[in-house]
Amino acid sequence: MPEIISIVLLALVALLVLGPRRLPESIEALWLALTDFRRSQSGQPPLGSLHNARRFWISQKSSIYAGIQILYQVTAHLEELRRRILYVLIAFGIGFGITFAFAQPLLGFVIRPVRFSQPTESQNVPVSTYVLAQDIQVQTTIVTAAGAMSGTITIPRGTVLSLGLTTTTPIVTKPTEVFSTYIKIALIAGFGVALPVIFWQLLLFLRGPKFAYAAMSKKEWNAARATLAPEELAEAEQQRQDVYEGLTAHEVRPMYFLLPLAFLLFVGGVSFTYYLILPSALDFLFGLGGAQVQALPTLEDYIDFALSLIFWVGLAFELPLVMFFLARFNFITARQFAQQWRYAVVAIAIIAAVITPTVDPLNMALVALPMIGLYVLGIAFAWFARPRGASKTLVPSTPSSSS
Repeated sequence: MPEIISIVLLALVALLVLGPRRLPESIEALWLALTDFRRSQSGQPPLGSLHNARRFWISQKSSIYAGIQILYQVTAHLEELRRRILYVLIAFGIGFGITFAFAQPLLGFVIRPVRFSQPTESQNVPVSTYVLAQDIQVQTTIVTAAGAMSGTITIPRGTVLSLGLTTTTPIVTKPTEVFSTYIKIALIAGFGVALPVIFWQLLLFLRGPKFAYAAMSKKEWNAARATLAPEELAEAEQQRQDVYEGLTAHEVRPMYFLLPLAFLLFVGGVSFTYYLILPSALDFLFGLGGAQVQALPTLEDYIDFALSLIFWVGLAFELPLVMFFLARFNFITARQFAQQWRYAVVAIAIIAAVITPTVDPLNMALVALPMIGLYVLGIAFAWFARPRGASKTLVPSTPSSSS
């Protein structure tokens, strides 16, 4: 899995840096260099040029060369993908910058559940000796012979106190721990801020680039149509009607209304995790040691735990939209979703077991039950999303006239 992720990241970097038009040629040049190196190791003469290399790869029926040819054919779509990725990166960068500026208050918000989580009360709370490093003023009530008196007392620095800790405020053990924590919080929060833009760019990419004839102005089209044969004219008019090489305007239009819903579902998943799942999980995990163990998690460990739980549950709440898209493109219908509900419940239980950091049924149920409700909502979404007529496929074929 990490190898696949690395390959995908390298491919995206190459697409962004080299560009779609240079990418296939660059891959060919790299493959030629590797081929010549292998041939020289075996005592064979090098191919020398791309012309000779292409003839050799065709004769060998190379699958890599066939993949490179596919890149040549989808150059327009790769250019569209590159443009959308750049917009997403800009939006994410802006979201990251905004949230990083508020990283400290966001940190206080994230650690709030663990600060108010306390171990089980007992008569045998571990007691340790502590020395005050500064003067502390305490508002309290003192009982004297004359009666109770309320006021503020000052405990001077250096006073030795025997205390039993009852809080679980995260501790810092590394010099860079707080800064790296700010980065992690800004990354997750920045993703949430940029989420509407990410979905918007995804829809625009599914819509695809414009057909060659659809991109023409009315004057250019009138001049071009006079030069077309009847078959070519029919194809060009269809392009003018469809406009885009991917989804048609009719297919994309309902999805624009789902963009705010996608953001609200993610925020709902984050809020549900923060206020219900996270406190419940912390109480369960910190309570396992009873009164014999004082929980003092490091800031890094707690932030990794909390942000991972918040992020994945937030994404899991996008289930109704995933079901909408699957039904919209005829992969599966609302009736099939309803008929396969037993398998869906099993799959949701497995996902809840993976997401939930604890093994107790209560916390698993806290994740699974809302997801089952979202699945039912997704069936309703799929019913409304069912195509009313012939639907185009997700992977369009690029006509030769527009290549």
